[in-house]
Amino acid sequence: METVPLTETELGPPGVTPGKSGHRRRSAMRLLLTLAVLLLGAGAVTGGVFANFTDTATGGPQPINTGTVHITLGTPTGDHGSLTVGPINNMAQGDTVARVVQLTNAGTIAWATTAGLTLQTSVSGTNATDPIVTDTTNGLQVNVEQCSTAPTETGGTSGPWTYTCSGGFTTVTSGPLATLNATPADISSGEPGIGASTYYVVTVSLPNLANYPYSTNGGVCGGSGSTEQLQGCSLSITYNFTATQRAGTSQ
Repeated sequence: METVPLTETELGPPGVTPGKSGHRRRSAMRLLLTLAVLLLGAGAVTGGVFANFTDTATGGPQPINTGTVHITLGTPTGDHGSLTVGPINNMAQGDTVARVVQLTNAGTIAWATTAGLTLQTSVSGTNATDPIVTDTTNGLQVNVEQCSTAPTETGGTSGPWTYTCSGGFTTVTSGPLATLNATPADISSGEPGIGASTYYVVTVSLPNLANYPYSTNGGVCGGSGSTEQLQGCSLSITYNFTATQRAGTSQ
């Protein structure tokens, strides 16, 4: 330990022998200096670097892959009236046109039980915004029926085609084209499981509910009021099937 010399003040004036009070002062001063040195030494030790004992255990790597939601559309084997075959020409009021489609769940994730499969149409073409599309009463109507097995087709290679279902059809949506354009229809009641298929017959009809007079506009689709007529219309319908995955769950 370092010895701290006493100053003249602490020892007293030269030639004077310190008394008892002087001894007490010197003893107290030495004690305070000793404590100060000890505290400084303790602080130096506390501020030093220590090495802690450690241990590491590793789990993994854990492989993770995400699944897929995937739909494919096709035509049942041996059938000719595909949903995309066409065009449909010279349709008149009261006509119906049936087409068939095979929908396959080609993904690896199950679909939701409610709205897991929906259908919505979109319309393009010259008269996509005319009454043949927008009129919910006199415009085109769409009926969609589901069959768990491939429907039986009649009509040969050229049609017109009709279909029967051995187990009976289930209607999944039916109504105006205008409604199906605006709001997706929930058709999940007959949705297929992973790797399986289901079948739909889509029938489009032009109602025979009103008089469509050939007006002075030369038969062009459109008009209003008493001159409304649906002759000479041109449009295309696209059918959009959408699958949505099941709700998340513990795995």
